[in-house]
Formats: sequence, structure tokens, C-alpha cells
Amino acid sequence: MAVPDLDRAWQILESYALPDGIVHHSEGVRRVATEAARLVAAADVPVDVGLVEVAALLHDIDKLQIQQSGGEHGIVGAAELEKLGYPELAMPVASHPVSCLLDDDRFPRGWPSVLVAIADRHVAQEFLTIDERLDEMVARYPEHRAGIEAARRPAHALEHELADTLGLTTDALVERLRAAWEAA
Repeated sequence: MAVPDLDRAWQILESYALPDGIVHHSEGVRRVATEAARLVAAADVPVDVGLVEVAALLHDIDKLQIQQSGGEHGIVGAAELEKLGYPELAMPVASHPVSCLLDDDRFPRGWPSVLVAIADRHVAQEFLTIDERLDEMVARYPEHRAGIEAARRPAHALEHELADTLGLTTDALVERLRAAWEAA
């Protein structure tokens, strides 16, 4: 399995010359997803923590490309990573957008995809609850209000699934993830 180490992942991220806000967000998603993966691994559930960490860091590499050339967020990034020789990163990247929570074909399945999607539902430029993050998205993209609102229930369901797997309450899980954000 070809998964770049974290140094190589940072080089890849930097090669896309993304705005500082996207890089800050990506680093936050990396921290939160990595903590979630460590918790899953500690619960004796098989998960590749390194894959989750790198996929989370690179989940938004396609942001500028889509703005300039079009394409579907997540799909374009997954294709870029496949071209770079990292097909294992494709699914977590392709299935992280909030719209995937409403798409049977792209719904996050498997721990790497689930953990990147959950982390992305919590991180904007700061750590937020799922509802705060979705409210923030509605404010930025009011034309997508209906889809974002429809994604609330499945977003919470993924978070509950993770909390149940870990034997934690959802509130306790969120506090663990918030602590990972704040540890930077």
C-alpha cells in the first residue's frame, strides 16, 4: 500500500499553493481525524492511522482547481492523488464533502472515510460542533441550504456511530476531538 509519510504529504499540499485558510483548515482536519483514528485503534478496531492522517491533510487539495476549471469537489482531489500514485487516499478524499452524506455511491464507508468526513464536519477555521459547522456552511453557501440541512441527520449519525464504537458519549467524543484541535 502506497501512503506518503507526513513530510511528503506536506510537500504535496504545499505544491498546490492553496490559500492560508485552506491550509489552516486542512491541518485542523488532520489533527482531529488523527485523534479519532488513534481512538479507534485504541479500541482494537483496525484502522490505518497514517492513511487517515495523510488523507485528512490532503482532503481539500482540489479547492483552487475546481474554482478555476470546474469539477466535483472530492472527486477531482481523489483523481489528483491517484495520479500521484496514492490510490489508497482516493476514497477518503472523494467521500468527505458534506454532499456525500446524501449520495449512496459516495457516502463515507470504512474508517478512513468516516473519520475524515467527521473531522471535516467539525473544523472550519476553528473547532465547531457539527451543527455550528453546518450553520457556518449555510451562511457561506445559502444556495445549498437544502442539501446542507438534509446532511445534518447523517452527519450526526456518523458521529454517533463513532462514539458508540469507542464506548463514549457523543459529548465526550466531541471533547476529545476538540482537545486534539486545541493541542496545536
